[in-house]
Amino acid sequence: MPEFGRMLLALTLMIIASISNVTSENVTTISSATTQLSPLTTEFYSSSSSSISPSSELPPNDLQTEATATSTIPTQTNYSSTSSSKMLNKKLIKIAETPWECPNITKGTVECSCDFPHTLRCTGDRTALQAISQHLKSSREGIISLLDVTVTGISTLPARFLENVALHGLVVSTGELRRVNENAFVALARPLQALGLPNNLLESIPTAALAHLNGLDRLDLSRNKLKTLEAHSFRGLSSLTYLDLCDNLLSQLSPQAFGSLKQLRSLKMRGNRLSVSALSALRGLKNLEELDLSSNLLIGPLGPNLLPLMPRMRFLTVSENELINVQQGALMGLRNLTVLILSHNQIDVLEDHSFKHLSTLTRLDLASNRIVAVSSSSLAHLEKLMTLDLTHNFLRSFTADLVVPLTSLQDLRLDDNDITMVSNDVPTSKLKLKRLSLADNPLNCDCTLLDFANWLSNSSLDDEDKLSAICATPPALENGILTQVSPGSLLCGEPTPPMMTKVPLAGAQLTLKEFHYDKIAGINLLWNVAPCTESYTCDTLIVYEAIGDTEVETESSPLHCDSRLMRDPCSLPVAIPASMNLQAGHSYRYCVVLLVPSDFDDISLGLGCSDVIMLDENQSRWDEVTDKIHFHDSIPSTIANTINFNNQDRITGVHVNVSNQGFLQVDISLSSNVELKSSGCELSVVVFAGESALHRKKLNCTLAFDTMSGLVPGRYKVCASLDDIVDHNGFEINSDRGRSRCVEVQAFRQNFEIIIMAVAVASCALFVTIVFIVRSLVKKLRHPQIQTQCFLPAQEFEITHKAHYIKLLATTKV
Repeated sequence: MPEFGRMLLALTLMIIASISNVTSENVTTISSATTQLSPLTTEFYSSSSSSISPSSELPPNDLQTEATATSTIPTQTNYSSTSSSKMLNKKLIKIAETPWECPNITKGTVECSCDFPHTLRCTGDRTALQAISQHLKSSREGIISLLDVTVTGISTLPARFLENVALHGLVVSTGELRRVNENAFVALARPLQALGLPNNLLESIPTAALAHLNGLDRLDLSRNKLKTLEAHSFRGLSSLTYLDLCDNLLSQLSPQAFGSLKQLRSLKMRGNRLSVSALSALRGLKNLEELDLSSNLLIGPLGPNLLPLMPRMRFLTVSENELINVQQGALMGLRNLTVLILSHNQIDVLEDHSFKHLSTLTRLDLASNRIVAVSSSSLAHLEKLMTLDLTHNFLRSFTADLVVPLTSLQDLRLDDNDITMVSNDVPTSKLKLKRLSLADNPLNCDCTLLDFANWLSNSSLDDEDKLSAICATPPALENGILTQVSPGSLLCGEPTPPMMTKVPLAGAQLTLKEFHYDKIAGINLLWNVAPCTESYTCDTLIVYEAIGDTEVETESSPLHCDSRLMRDPCSLPVAIPASMNLQAGHSYRYCVVLLVPSDFDDISLGLGCSDVIMLDENQSRWDEVTDKIHFHDSIPSTIANTINFNNQDRITGVHVNVSNQGFLQVDISLSSNVELKSSGCELSVVVFAGESALHRKKLNCTLAFDTMSGLVPGRYKVCASLDDIVDHNGFEINSDRGRSRCVEVQAFRQNFEIIIMAVAVASCALFVTIVFIVRSLVKKLRHPQIQTQCFLPAQEFEITHKAHYIKLLATTKV
């Protein structure tokens, strides 16, 4: 007989002996044997059925502890005779040495098999339970420990359906089960230790039926239709250590739902509808070690009080929810947590000292979130962390902040990010990494990667990890493996990529005329398009950040304009809102892409770029233009030609651009050289809606450019004056002298709405016309049917005529 089967059968017989009141000598022998068989019990439960298997997350030592607890058998000591005890021992040994065979049940539609010793799996219809029960009753005791039944056509689990059958574990799946009789489990020959009722239609916990299973250790109610947990749903299950409620419809948990489960160590609630407020019901589970809350409706930050105090918690899974950030001191009640899974959320920020209460973490999974950057303070206090997963995020660089605080880090996963560079401050010589994955990142392979490439080539990482770093730029090294690129090919100072140089566009050229930066309002650019005789439309605004000798694209957003709708197509104002998060003190290059129609219905691209400009709020716009803005060599500078002053104090032009986001940009052109040099020169700018003034603003003549926000769609009149005039008529009077000028603008969104309305009206009219035509055709087609009445049988015509005649005759008599 296989050793595995003997030992399992021996375990079964020991339980029988413990129930049969053996002597103290035999109790000692049984307890010793039980301790030796604990690992086998663990293997038995883990391989018999996924429904009652121990958690795969638990380490081996904990599994052994759990198995020991599962197989611990309450025994009683009595003082029966020694001879009867010896006879019982001999009987047990004889039974244990009997070869084990899988029961052969062929009655009706029942089909059974044994994939493991003492494990019976059966399928059939509604008569299968009775056939299986009768066969197991007639079999010798202890032949089956786990019964897994999948039957159809049963909506109620009947009472005493396995009467006098001895089992350790039972799994019943029907796909239709809605009710469990309260006496379903009372007639078992031995108390169940594991019960599974998965893949059914239970809408509530069968509390009355479960109350008879005082010794139940594991319960699986996954994939049912449970919606709520009442206050005493698990009454009488004080020995329960494992509870699986995955893939139900749970949304409400009574505060006392788990009150009787003082020994619960593992709770699985994946795939329900739990909100953050429902988690307060977990209060009191002081022995809980593993909790799975993935795929629920947890929305908001991961804060300090998301979960109640659980001092023994070690494994927490909160993946596939809608958590938005990790706050400082998160999960302060889980001070012994070792594994935290936060993948597939919407986390974009890790606050400083987020994990200061989780210093025992060894694994942190943040994959598939929205993280752009991680600071060293965010990962502080994680000295024991060994595995960090940041795959499928938006990291732009591999910096020292990712590894310096993590002194025990061995596995770092950075696949599928936006990493273009590896910072020079990464202490590669101190890294203890055994795994580092950089696949699917657009690495810019230049001279800044020399040290990292050298370390990566000489490291002890697997070849798979070494080959994961692939170059995306420059074009000459595209798709090249970093460790296989020669050091001489990693160069800096390469010519600017094609997207950063001006492309002639049907003779048109873009040059930056004005630049203004305000921390609150953002950046205002005024481009000069020359010549502007050709029509064009705007396509894209691209912003590059200068980092050392390289430039990295940081923003790319669509740009909307049409020169045919612009009052002055030679001047193109562009606003970059503060929400784009360009940082003061950093240097950026700004590029604008235009689309210009050419011959044969083709579209040509045009691009104008500024030089690299550092954001400094205190810089003067005109000084910036004349002294610090230099254009690319291929873009001729026309700044000197655009600043021409004459001796008259006049406003030569007011340029207004209204965006569909409610932003209005005003650029005022002046002709007075005297007033521009005067510090007291001011401009009055007023935005009118009809006769009412919506916005008033004072501008210095040296900064005659501004952006206003909060405008609703409509028609506006924008007026500028060198005089302090606030009246609507005052602008009209001074316009003759050139000291005031007004322009009218129409918000695009309103025009768009008018177009939509016109299309809707036209569609309705067309529909009505079609209906009218169809009705007319139908009437014409029906008309010939009336003429067919002339060809009715003569008999019917005569009857009708006679009836009509009789009626007239009767009327005449009256």
